[in-house]
Amino acid sequence: MKISLVGAGYWGSKVADELKTILGVENVEIIDIKDGKTLEDIKYDNVILATPAWDHYHQTLELLKLGKNLYVEKPLALTLQECEHIKNEQKPEQILMCGYIFMYNDRLKKVKELLPKIGLVQHIESNRLNWGRFQKNISTLHSLAPHDVSIIHYLLGTHTFTNIKHSGHRFSWFDQNDRDEYEFECNNVAVKLNLSWYYPEKIRTLTITGEYGIIFWDEENQYIRLTSNLWDRERFNYNPKTENFFVATNPLRNELLEFVESVKEKKQPLTDVNHAIDVAKNLDLLSFKSF
Repeated sequence: MKISLVGAGYWGSKVADELKTILGVENVEIIDIKDGKTLEDIKYDNVILATPAWDHYHQTLELLKLGKNLYVEKPLALTLQECEHIKNEQKPEQILMCGYIFMYNDRLKKVKELLPKIGLVQHIESNRLNWGRFQKNISTLHSLAPHDVSIIHYLLGTHTFTNIKHSGHRFSWFDQNDRDEYEFECNNVAVKLNLSWYYPEKIRTLTITGEYGIIFWDEENQYIRLTSNLWDRERFNYNPKTENFFVATNPLRNELLEFVESVKEKKQPLTDVNHAIDVAKNLDLLSFKSF
């Protein structure tokens, strides 16, 4: 298979390196604006779009019109209306995949496998914090939260977010917030998202509190901790049982393999345009609360 990679910046360079490990990928051409190239320079029928999120909508439409099979990094577009327009332009034979990488992360699959051990889920808190990359053309919501919304759908099912509350803080001189906090309910479960690129350390954690236990997933340190026996009769147990799980995975490779196999087998991928639309619906609701 021959693939054109559009965008070779921070993320595109990682994609380029990983493509070298995928069996069956014979040729990869790099299309980068820094080299003076445009979409018109694309030679191959299978395209990975790793450009800034605010360019995805128009570039995706242009590439679909050219008959390309596409893997677009998240988000597919910045609004539900744009995502639905893209779906309407996709031809039945075209493959359109969206880069929701956590759907290809085996640690997330392990978290879901552990859910029955903690009973009824009562609360989920996600922390997606780091220092930079500071953005001028996109909010923390559209830069960081697409992952979280996709994860919440995977764990709780695809439901409309309700009772949304938002708090935002701007510490820099940019127009948008540098930190955003969202609270809402999904499928009767309270959820909180902490998003920031103004934080001194990169943190990617998810805490799921249930009736009988707590699951803590630290993606940066690549482990999952299950805490159980939270109560000793009617008292809080200060020595609960803990189990750590270390799951090896390469989500980016898994994601690229999904794209290659989807093209070869002419099947729609796990994270297809409908997945992107489901995420966009709730991102729109969260975005509306931001103003």
